[in-house]
Amino acid sequence: MWKINVTESGKKYLTAAGVSLLVFLAMKYVSPIASPFILAFALCALLNPLASALHRKTKIRKSVLAGLILLLVSVLFVILLWLLVSALFTGGGKLACQMPDYQEELCLLLGNCCDMMEQRFGIDGVQIENFVLEQVDILIENLEVNILPAVMGKSVDYVMNIGSVVSFIVVMIIASLLIVKDYDMLLSKIRENQDFNGIREIGRKILLYLKTFVRAQIIILCIISTVCAVSLTLMGMKGGVLYGILTGVMDMLPFIGTGIMLIPLALYHLINGSFVQAVLCLVLYAVCALIREFSEPRLIGDRVGVWPAGILFSVFAGLHLFGIWGIIKGPLTLIIICETCKYLWGKGGET
Repeated sequence: MWKINVTESGKKYLTAAGVSLLVFLAMKYVSPIASPFILAFALCALLNPLASALHRKTKIRKSVLAGLILLLVSVLFVILLWLLVSALFTGGGKLACQMPDYQEELCLLLGNCCDMMEQRFGIDGVQIENFVLEQVDILIENLEVNILPAVMGKSVDYVMNIGSVVSFIVVMIIASLLIVKDYDMLLSKIRENQDFNGIREIGRKILLYLKTFVRAQIIILCIISTVCAVSLTLMGMKGGVLYGILTGVMDMLPFIGTGIMLIPLALYHLINGSFVQAVLCLVLYAVCALIREFSEPRLIGDRVGVWPAGILFSVFAGLHLFGIWGIIKGPLTLIIICETCKYLWGKGGET
């Protein structure tokens, strides 16, 4: 029989490898099923103090009070979403109506640029203009032939994804209403059972991360919204404050980002001949990206006890491993692995 002697450091490495594999598999295959119920329990933790206080005063059942609170929050969220979508569609409609004017101005701008190049460098301006317009026509043709049919062909997938999100939210809300009734009893049993010590400790750290994550997003939202609102207002743009706030909100959505607001604004100013304002919009876009890249790891990493570069790496790795939800799952996976290893190593040292 072969006997393998493993050093203490080797045991730690093996433990870390095993924990990492199990957490990855759980995040990849179990979390899509368990997420609504885990989030429902976390939501109950937020609703329980308010529901309990109202229950003591009104004697109405906590499940009913929690349902009313959830309904109120849902209505407010739908109203804010509707206002945001209405603003985007209103702006899009105005842009569509003014598109012929923009096309004419763009052609005029292109002609002026080609004339200037011909005068300064002796290049055939007409030839350059024809080449650019030809490339634009090819781009539009490719868009109509390749991209648009592909997007329309996946419309069923988009509808199914929307249905999945709606079902996820519905299951989470129903689970929250069912759990909130027995939340105090469940919490007391978890606290009394010694077998849940490790889970409680790791869960406490995860809740700390979630609170820190939300807090960091709100701080970054306020910073970017303020910077954009002040900058756009100083640039003389009408509705600069509104555009600045919308830019901050868009920045919270990593798959959209500030570019969906600032790049069209830069193009708008470029078409209108406001080159300085167009450049300032692009500089503002870069500044917003730098604010998020530098502040997010520090705001999250310093408070949860993880090296900020580790948080940045976990976001990058999470995007590759879990898709767009890896922005949340990546750092969460890192926190779970770190805290589980710390608990198991400490427990091993005690024994």
